[in-house]
Amino acid sequence: LSIPDWGATRFARQERRDVTAIAREIDGFNDIARDMCESRRIAFVDIRPVSRDDGDSDAMLADDGLHPSSAMYARWVDAALPVAHRLLGDA
Repeated sequence: LSIPDWGATRFARQERRDVTAIAREIDGFNDIARDMCESRRIAFVDIRPVSRDDGDSDAMLADDGLHPSSAMYARWVDAALPVAHRLLGDA
């Protein structure tokens, strides 16, 4: 799994973090991770879009406003499950 974009959370805003810089740095890291995985034929699931889509809603965050809630984890599982099924030959 990629690193989710914590800059999309209310914590980042409350701490007055540069959310554009956070996104750029996370994108850079994840792009390198994806390339490394692809070169080694390792599955890579990009959860950045999921973390950025509604990633600031109360339902998607723990009480600290930074960490993901079980609902967000469930969305990440939904993103990863088709890849796991494909790898296991269940698709």
